[in-house]
Amino acid sequence: MSIRVLHVIDHLGYGGAPIAVKNIVENLDRNRVEAIVCALRTNPRAIPINAKLINLAHHKYNPFALVAIARLCREYKIDIIHAHLQKSVVSCLLASLFCDAKIVIHEHGPIFRGGTGFIYRLLLKALSSRAAAAIANSKATRAVLSRTASLDEASIFTVGNFIDVARFDCRLYDRDKTRETLGIGADRMVVGFVGRLDSCKGADLLIDAAAILCREDERYRFVIVGEGAQRQQLEAIVNQLGLGERVAFTGLCENPAEIVRAFDVGVVPSRREAFGIAAVEFMRMKVPVIASAVGGLIEVVRHEKTGILLDELSAGGIAEAVRRLMRESPLREKLINDAEVLSRKFDGREQLMQITAIYEKLCSQDPSRA
Repeated sequence: MSIRVLHVIDHLGYGGAPIAVKNIVENLDRNRVEAIVCALRTNPRAIPINAKLINLAHHKYNPFALVAIARLCREYKIDIIHAHLQKSVVSCLLASLFCDAKIVIHEHGPIFRGGTGFIYRLLLKALSSRAAAAIANSKATRAVLSRTASLDEASIFTVGNFIDVARFDCRLYDRDKTRETLGIGADRMVVGFVGRLDSCKGADLLIDAAAILCREDERYRFVIVGEGAQRQQLEAIVNQLGLGERVAFTGLCENPAEIVRAFDVGVVPSRREAFGIAAVEFMRMKVPVIASAVGGLIEVVRHEKTGILLDELSAGGIAEAVRRLMRESPLREKLINDAEVLSRKFDGREQLMQITAIYEKLCSQDPSRA
């Protein structure tokens, strides 16, 4: 008998956690796990997902979401609720008061947040004893989760994110054609960013670095892939700095691999980062990576082995790292080759085995299933 799992997430807009959910549910062994996805609210640009999908259409702060989750558990005879992102985690822990499903909380990064993240950490500490297990996407995340949640150490598992290695294959995309589409000449030096346009992701630091580099060499071009609350502010800064022709904003992209193919360097200038999936995607696409030395990034990017870790997270530090990769061809080639080899570890096989093992362990402790 397969294990019935309800994945609950705040929404399915393009982002790290929704893509992680998609990768998990679409690749689990369906003979062993039957997965259903529940989004607490709809998103006008939801990612497509090959699984039974239920949209609750609740406002993101609707307290009745927990009642709906409990009802779905009874209706579909759910064994395990796998909760992703903070509102879903809190709602599912509360829903456990009204259903028998075991709760697995999956921490993707909200636990690091400032501001409202403080409220989430307080609620997590108060409610986490209702969880049967927790998954952290990096050792750094596990350490914070261990300090925050009231969970036994043995019930917290570290399972890294993974990527669609078939899609992120540079051989599938024409570099020159992509650059032509972006209006970038073949002789330009392209520095790229992929991620949410939010202060924590540090795209503003990359724009400041662009101002430094563009004053030194007119061949530099910068491509920023993603959407977010900071976009208008970032575009205004670009215009103020006179970089309108040097910096391109693409908005959301369903297949960022196609645009990443045009990059000479990928930058992940995050101020905080639980994992750093963009870094793995750059590695797989044979684009050398520059990253901030924060959170889970230091577990993915190994300084001068699979990328460059910034000693100082600043525009000047980013600019110097870009210059170095552009002028030191042997280092650049070494980083590209070693990083591509490392990226193969994130193909999902080990991660899916770990997640399935967690499900089976929890269900083996359930007398009713025995």
